Amino acid sequence: MIQNKYKCIVIDDELLARKLLADYISKIPQFTLVNTFDSPMAAIDTIASSEIDVIFTDIEMPDMSGMDFIRNMSSPSDPVIVFVTAYPQYAVQGFEVNATEYLLKPVSFPRFVKAINKITTLLTLRKRLESLPNEDHALPEPQKEKDFIIVRSDRKIVKLHYDDIYYIEGALEYVTFHTAEGKLMGLFSLRNLESELPADRFMRIHKSYIVALDKIKEIDGNQVMVGDNTIIVSKAMRPVLLEYFAGRKHL
Repeated sequence: MIQNKYKCIVIDDELLARKLLADYISKIPQFTLVNTFDSPMAAIDTIASSEIDVIFTDIEMPDMSGMDFIRNMSSPSDPVIVFVTAYPQYAVQGFEVNATEYLLKPVSFPRFVKAINKITTLLTLRKRLESLPNEDHALPEPQKEKDFIIVRSDRKIVKLHYDDIYYIEGALEYVTFHTAEGKLMGLFSLRNLESELPADRFMRIHKSYIVALDKIKEIDGNQVMVGDNTIIVSKAMRPVLLEYFAGRKHL
């Protein structure tokens, strides 16, 4: 049985970058390169008229940024988005527009293959779901994971949902949960919390702080903006945090 190849395009104003990605794609049997473009505007007709599965795009380009283009793009096929850029500072914005991968230039072939494996898994799952009947063979609902932590604060016992936590600040044997509703103190150690909280949602970025990854607005040097607060990132954890948002390490 011959499997249909996944169709992809490359958007980058740099010729060498387009050639490199085209060469990488040619080495992946299940992918085919429809075309390369030197600007987002040049790719509009192809995206609108073809069922493109994957878009590899740069971010900083002369006429329109890749980020703005993806935000406003209209496509009949809901393609997977992969940003390929030399600038790690756009990683948070990239995942806010539902990018599947964020590759930092220069992109090595092993790193590219790692991204391709992730993309292929996603596209394969999509096709399987599309092939299922709508009613008679509906997928069973997944077991709901725990999404809260119980905090004993003074004489109260509080059920604190993960979505409400911005960051956690440690001080001796106490911690302060900074939440959407304000502050809440509890008798915990950061080390125990680090083990209890889900690693795909929280990261200890400093000896005194654990942050909710989805609440990070900006990474600037050795600081992150979480909500309206600026928090210091330790020297050791800064590259780990950058790699997480660049898609190089999936916790």
